[in-house]
Amino acid sequence: MQSSYDQIVREFFEAKNGTCVLLTEDNAFYKLLRGTIFKILAIRIDCLIFFHDQAPAIREIKDKIGAGQQVLVFVERQIHGKSTADFILNVKRLFPEIRLIVLTGETSEDELVFLHEMGANNIITKPVSVDSLVQKIAFTIKPQGKLNQLVHAGKEYLGKGELKKVLQICTKILEIKTNSPAGLMLLGDALSGLGKRAEALKAYEKAHEQSKVFIDPIKKLADFHKGNDDEQYLYYLKKLDKLSPLNTERKCEIGRVHLENNQIDEAEGYFDQAVKCAIREAHGYLSEVMSNIAESLFDVSPAKAEKYYSKLLAVKGSSLTSDDLETFNRLGIAMRKQGKWKEAVKNYREALKVAPREGGLYYNIGLAYTDGKDYAKSAQNFKRAINSEQEIHKSSPSVARNIAGIFIKVGMHDDARVVINEALKAFPNDSRLRDLLNKID
Repeated sequence: MQSSYDQIVREFFEAKNGTCVLLTEDNAFYKLLRGTIFKILAIRIDCLIFFHDQAPAIREIKDKIGAGQQVLVFVERQIHGKSTADFILNVKRLFPEIRLIVLTGETSEDELVFLHEMGANNIITKPVSVDSLVQKIAFTIKPQGKLNQLVHAGKEYLGKGELKKVLQICTKILEIKTNSPAGLMLLGDALSGLGKRAEALKAYEKAHEQSKVFIDPIKKLADFHKGNDDEQYLYYLKKLDKLSPLNTERKCEIGRVHLENNQIDEAEGYFDQAVKCAIREAHGYLSEVMSNIAESLFDVSPAKAEKYYSKLLAVKGSSLTSDDLETFNRLGIAMRKQGKWKEAVKNYREALKVAPREGGLYYNIGLAYTDGKDYAKSAQNFKRAINSEQEIHKSSPSVARNIAGIFIKVGMHDDARVVINEALKAFPNDSRLRDLLNKID
């Protein structure tokens, strides 16, 4: 028997003639989504449209909405290394009630808050299973529970300007849950639309009181005071900034209000923070561009590849993390291909500053010293690699052979024997490992 989630998704596409617009460069996710819709759920209509670029995707969304169809949008957090924030904001501005799911990898809590603030109805952290995908889609297109369904209906009436119907729905919501923040915000919106500002303010304030960390009521309060009370406007903007610190435009707005009040130093502080946020976003795009350039040059011209890997690391500067180890590794290999083993050692030691326990870095340092025929230091670093990551010599036969070969060369026969015997358990048919063992037995 099909689950209720399957039925919700099938009804959206077949009974309601829904369309799914996917904006991604991840072909694996496209295949997963397509397989889920057409094979797992056995939906018989052509309802999935796949784009790599933003412009045609947003045109398709406009066309479908214009034709009266319901649209579910999937969008990557980044496309070609560039943020899709503008796309998300534009879609939600043009079509406030559209349902939108953001696709992302593992990310921070601040990033998740920012995505919801931009308008994401749901977020999928990849990789995702088929069951989780269906559940996420169902929750996104049909809010679960009576309360959420009423809120959803109230927002639809609000979008149509039918404010009296919104008030009727708010009454039902607040009967179910007396201090529902969502219901109180909806009430505030309806009252504001009817020109009852004082009553609207009370509703927004009560919504905020009921949920101090819920962003939407604070945004309503900030908007309410904008242009009327700079002190209160700043107060709520700064509350939002603490809860969602990655919003560049809001930091600029806080700076602008301080500037208008002749508070130069305070304004500069927020402008500086805004620049840091903008640079953070730009890093993603620059990283993608430079990494692709470096990879295309890697085999043809290691020297030119080295140039772009070095630029990539320089751009990241103090924001380098363990996620950048692959760049360090590729840069080191490009250096070694040119015989620049000393520079490679220096590069790997820089990498150790961001990942001090990474055994692979000590292994790479050992390889670089081997290039320079400094076998004692090579053995010393191979030993550190084994101590920091016990399984490194079991990762591949070549790694085990490289380590054991150097140990034998410097007379560390007992260490070599341990490495070879443990590696042979993982790779029992490797004849070259057995040859090395015969040299010391």
